Amino acid sequence: MNEAEKKLRKRRRHIKQATDVNRKHADMMKTDSIARHERSRIQVRSEVFENRL
Repeated sequence: MNEAEKKLRKRRRHIKQATDVNRKHADMMKTDSIARHERSRIQVRSEVFENRL
């Protein structure tokens, strides 16, 4: 295996790792957003019930 092939393999590995990290981050942001939205809905409900009393 020559030097150019080694560099190319290393570059591809780094790109793959970065892609995996970006995908995990996007998934985490999506789940955080869903959880935040759900907490917001719960907060609105509690405020409405509190105003009724």
